Amino acid sequence: MATTTVFNPARIPRPIFWIGLGCLLLSASAAAVLAASHLNLLEAPGCGEGSGCDRAVASPWSKVPGLKWPVSFVGLAYFAALAFAWFSAPRAGGVPAAFRWLIRAGAVASAAFIVVMIAGGYLCLYCLVLHLGNFGFLVASEIAPTVRRGAGRWLGWAAAGFAAVTSLEFGALSRAQAGLAETLARSTERIIAASGQESAAAFTGRYLIGPEQAPIRLVVISDYQCPDCRSMEAQIRRVLKRRDDVSFSAKHFPFCPDCNRHVRNNKHPNACWAARAAETAGILRGPEGFWQMHKWLFDRGGSFTNSELHAGLAELGYDPGRFAALMQGDEPLRLVQADIEEARALGIHFTPMVFINGVELKGWNIPGALSRAVDQVAATSPPTAAAVTDRPPPAARKYIQDWRDQRARPLGPDARSWATGPVQAPVNVVIWGDYQEPFTATADQSIREILAVGGDVRYTFRHYPFNQECNPSATTTRHPQACLAARAAEAAGSLGGPAGYWRMHEWLMSNQRNLDADSIRRAAATLGLDPDALAAAMEQPEVAAAIAEDAQAGKRLGLRSIPMIFVNGKFVPRWQLDGRSMLGEIVEEARR
Repeated sequence: MATTTVFNPARIPRPIFWIGLGCLLLSASAAAVLAASHLNLLEAPGCGEGSGCDRAVASPWSKVPGLKWPVSFVGLAYFAALAFAWFSAPRAGGVPAAFRWLIRAGAVASAAFIVVMIAGGYLCLYCLVLHLGNFGFLVASEIAPTVRRGAGRWLGWAAAGFAAVTSLEFGALSRAQAGLAETLARSTERIIAASGQESAAAFTGRYLIGPEQAPIRLVVISDYQCPDCRSMEAQIRRVLKRRDDVSFSAKHFPFCPDCNRHVRNNKHPNACWAARAAETAGILRGPEGFWQMHKWLFDRGGSFTNSELHAGLAELGYDPGRFAALMQGDEPLRLVQADIEEARALGIHFTPMVFINGVELKGWNIPGALSRAVDQVAATSPPTAAAVTDRPPPAARKYIQDWRDQRARPLGPDARSWATGPVQAPVNVVIWGDYQEPFTATADQSIREILAVGGDVRYTFRHYPFNQECNPSATTTRHPQACLAARAAEAAGSLGGPAGYWRMHEWLMSNQRNLDADSIRRAAATLGLDPDALAAAMEQPEVAAAIAEDAQAGKRLGLRSIPMIFVNGKFVPRWQLDGRSMLGEIVEEARR
């Protein structure tokens, strides 16, 4: 005889409930990290360029087919939906039988994604954690009692959770794309304005597709193993297929130290050999050989073994032995390194670096950005010209323009600001940093030197200690004394006001390698502060609150590395060029 299910805590053991919820939160957290990486809000540890995460994001499986919606967004919304519904489990007495099939379907999807990752060679740690959490939840739901009724309520909760999270994701993605679209629009306007300006030297690659004189001259600096470069190559092919007024040439910047002295991490181990292969084909067969090899390399993501290269060369009609001997010689390497040095002089930071008529195209990672920019430039009827009319600005000017292209943003609350400089100064500099981080000290010194010679700059230093003891936003603890130093600066401000704060600040920046409680006490006496009073002030709750407030504000702004620098509310993407600070030039530009 059927019985009615009523609430009975004994029907679903509490450990099962909490294990299930924990698995969902684990999966949701991993999905949130991937979603934030997609929005460029953070660079998760282990997810840099060339990593399994990076290759997973670049794979066709990272987007929902036909929608171009990130799968990580779907995963985050899905696990949030299950968590909403799971809270109904104790009240319902168990899991509705009909709803359990949704959970099983999710587990099957996780299994399929794991197979795809392994087969594709891009096993992503965060993806793996996400799917393992999903399996853990499946086990918890299978152990939980089954109830016949309540599926509608569960589906209602799940739908509400899915809709709420998806709405937030849509808003975040829209804001990110709006920023890119604005950057793309400004970049396109500069391309249009620059058309026809004479230059001292031509800016073009060694080989050209399309007419030598063209209204639209496209130059792309790329790396054959770079996923974004491969995506850009696909866009270029589409543009060239539908337009006959575009010329295209390619240059190399492999992110591999085997041929590129400007990179330290071997992100793309085969990229140098791929570039040398393209140049070797050009030496042997001219433009036809170069573009044939260029296509072959991009079609396989720039990766090949010796046997795969030999098979490919034979298929393309080369003598593999002769080709390999030439590829390992000096001439292809010299040509690749000439491109590398030119790219470096232009301030390259990542690939692809795209130029139209000698002007860098920014915002190219918006879907369809290249086609849109080309069509907008073509609509202005630019003059037909050769590459002699094109010359991108040098790196120093690019760094300034990169700052100018940023949007001014509110930097968040700062209840205990110890800013120095005139309140009404036309230039405001804000740095988020860590007293034990060397580049923070370099940037700080540069700004304080600017302050010393001009009275029209206001400077604020905000804390982001890479130490989880006082900064929950930090992913790791890199600097063991960073919290101690931040508390010392804030406490000095409590005792001595702005003057006390800045005296301690300068001492901390100058003594990064010798920071401990004893050295700070000794320094306090020389800085006009009572050591015992300083030690007591360092333990006050307002000091900890000020540090946490700064760290949280930095995180909300998308802090990915320190120092993070803003000038007049605009983020400074790059501030060092060949070891030289560019902050003076950027501040001077801000004065104008």
